Amino acid sequence: MTAETTKKSETSIEIEAIRGDIQKMQNDLKDLLHTVGDQSKEKLMESKQKLGAAIKSLEGQAEEKINEGYDSLREHSQDAVQKSRKQIEEQPLTAVLIAFAAGILFDRLIGRR
Repeated sequence: MTAETTKKSETSIEIEAIRGDIQKMQNDLKDLLHTVGDQSKEKLMESKQKLGAAIKSLEGQAEEKINEGYDSLREHSQDAVQKSRKQIEEQPLTAVLIAFAAGILFDRLIGRR
């Protein structure tokens, strides 16, 4: 064999070794990406579960606040109705005159349109 043929043979062996290394690196990179992808999916699922729990908690708090507001409004409106009835019982003539004046005012406002 000549020196040139030996050099080509050694170069071919080196190229094959480099190809093997590149293939190994590609496989390692695929495995790494797969592992990172799995971990990302797990983190995403954990975040999704935490977000779902937070939403349910906020829904419960909102429902509780709405119910409290409704109960408070109902109590205040019942108090106002009771006070109005008491005023009407104590001063029936004044109540009739106020209702009459409100009716006339309402008629005038509606009649203009």
